[in-house]
Amino acid sequence: MDPSKHSTIGRGDDSESVSKNDPPVAVSESIDGGDGRQKDTVTRKFLRIIWDSLDKSPQERKFINKVDCWIMTYICVAYFVKYLDQTNVVNAYVSGMKEDLSMGGQDYNLLQTMFTVGYCLGNLPSQLAMTKVRPSVWLPSLEIIWGILVMAMAGAKNVQTMYALRFLIGFLEASAYPGILTLLGNWYTPQELGKRSAIFIASSAIAQMFSGYLQAALYSGMNGKHGLAAWQWLFIFDGIITVPIAAFGYMAIPDSPVNSKARWLKPEDRDMAMARMEQVGRKPPAKLHWKIIPEIFKMWPVYLFSIVFASQLLGMRIINYFTIYLKSTGLYTVEEVNIIPTGGFGIQVVTTLFYAWLSDGIGRRTPSIVIAASLSLIGCIILSVYPEHNHAAMMAGWLLAYAQMGASALILTKLNEILSFSNEHRLVVIGIVDTFGFVMNAWVILLTYPSGDAPRFSIGYEMAAMFFAIEIIGILVISYCSRKWKPSLPAQSSL
Repeated sequence: MDPSKHSTIGRGDDSESVSKNDPPVAVSESIDGGDGRQKDTVTRKFLRIIWDSLDKSPQERKFINKVDCWIMTYICVAYFVKYLDQTNVVNAYVSGMKEDLSMGGQDYNLLQTMFTVGYCLGNLPSQLAMTKVRPSVWLPSLEIIWGILVMAMAGAKNVQTMYALRFLIGFLEASAYPGILTLLGNWYTPQELGKRSAIFIASSAIAQMFSGYLQAALYSGMNGKHGLAAWQWLFIFDGIITVPIAAFGYMAIPDSPVNSKARWLKPEDRDMAMARMEQVGRKPPAKLHWKIIPEIFKMWPVYLFSIVFASQLLGMRIINYFTIYLKSTGLYTVEEVNIIPTGGFGIQVVTTLFYAWLSDGIGRRTPSIVIAASLSLIGCIILSVYPEHNHAAMMAGWLLAYAQMGASALILTKLNEILSFSNEHRLVVIGIVDTFGFVMNAWVILLTYPSGDAPRFSIGYEMAAMFFAIEIIGILVISYCSRKWKPSLPAQSSL
């Protein structure tokens, strides 16, 4: 398929490529009509906004529902557990772990940094490994190992042991986020990616809410049982529920349409999946060649998306310190310190779904990302002013800071769509972008959130505002570049 001969789906600045020379396929993609496809109508557009499979043929709707049942169930519960682990660390810290392990100074930040360093080192290798090992084997296997290591955190006797465990867990968990987004890009069209990516991200917010309630419940009901503190039970619980979810992943993950061995897919399902991906110009997996690396670095997406993704990660880092602020006020009990931030995660769930439906409804990702970053920018400006005698204003600033998280998946969804011409380019660029973002996180938080400044991180609050502003500018530049210079596979490439 020659990328230079593509027409575009009506998606504004997020256009996907569709070949004019492709024959009609047996799917009912309701976009722009023509090419043997059903004509778009007001009714079909309305149905697509509500849920994207409602305007499809009965056969395609059945197929999408089946894929949703298996893929979305797995990725949501798997990512729920992953984020439960990450949130458990801060909840454990304010619920007795700090005192039990004699933590002080930069110890909390170093725990975050060790996880991030492991994540950075494991990210791209994991993405490359998935070109050799099936995701249906790779992802669940790593999940089982990190679940065991999370349980081992309950037995840590000092902070040095915790550093080592957090590094290894970060290294293994690096497979999840980029791996899941790559998997979604293998099975869903542009009209379907936004909602699915947002729902999967919403599961992380729900996990963070659940962690607060769980820690509060364990603190009041399990603290001291069998000689273990509540924060230790938190890690044990997290590790235990990881194992059966990973086992389910071996069955649920279907790899890609052209090489899937999933037993729940029938031959006609695979045919439809391949036809749907061909219709939107999304290439099947090919052999990975090292020459893909110079090709990638000659394209603008790897640079601009790295800046935007890193900026949103660095901006969102601020919410990790909400519980520390709450504890410093002396106004709340340990249980309340764990529960109050769940309001912020509730905001994340609602805004995440709003951004997804908005972006799919108008056919553009950029406005949703700009709205999300703007809300968090306002919150960080409030915190930068630090109206310490106005507790209500401080709470408003903190809660607004949560509003951006839901748009993070839309950033990589947009990347998925722009690089549809090659599965290998998508896989590697997603890995590079995610790695760069977390590399920046590994050291920036040590400078911007020094523990000695808690809870008034004057530099951190101002830097978070700056990062959200950079994100807004960056995504607008990407929007412009995606219209003017749409990337395509080099003519001489054999991929």
